[in-house]
Amino acid sequence: MAARALGAKGGHAAPDNDVPEPLPGRVSPQTRKQGTKEIIMLKDSTIMAVLAAKDINRAKDFYRDKLGMEPSESMEDDSLFYTGGNRTGFLIYQTENAGTAKNTQMGWETDNLDAEMEELRGRGVVFEDYDFPGLKTENGVADNDWGRSAWFLDSEGNILNISQRKSPAAG
Repeated sequence: MAARALGAKGGHAAPDNDVPEPLPGRVSPQTRKQGTKEIIMLKDSTIMAVLAAKDINRAKDFYRDKLGMEPSESMEDDSLFYTGGNRTGFLIYQTENAGTAKNTQMGWETDNLDAEMEELRGRGVVFEDYDFPGLKTENGVADNDWGRSAWFLDSEGNILNISQRKSPAAG
């Protein structure tokens, strides 16, 4: 049985490869015309994260075994591309600079942080604890007005995040 991918609803993590057509009379969201010059509007484009890996094969094993994700394509020998929900994705490429950033590189939003953490812990993922001004975790979780968040490291030292927004009714 294949492992459920992180953040997948109902155990399904099929990428959404359908690119919506522009509405009648509208230009594609990615391209607008200004006079005779076409400009690209980044605010309307799909966002993807880029992560570094010292060992691309070790990273591939981590994302498969710990997060239940398989690469959707390989762009070059030393890079992998993964797709997520809502036309999102991330690239992992091999470089000696991996693991040097001290900030969160990428995150997922979930509807059930506790369930995701329980499953990931069962796969051997260790959540970080922080005690900084403005950020304190308890049992790996930070709670604030926006919601709840947890951080962990991938095999390459990249800091990854899972967050759950509070519902408006929860205040």
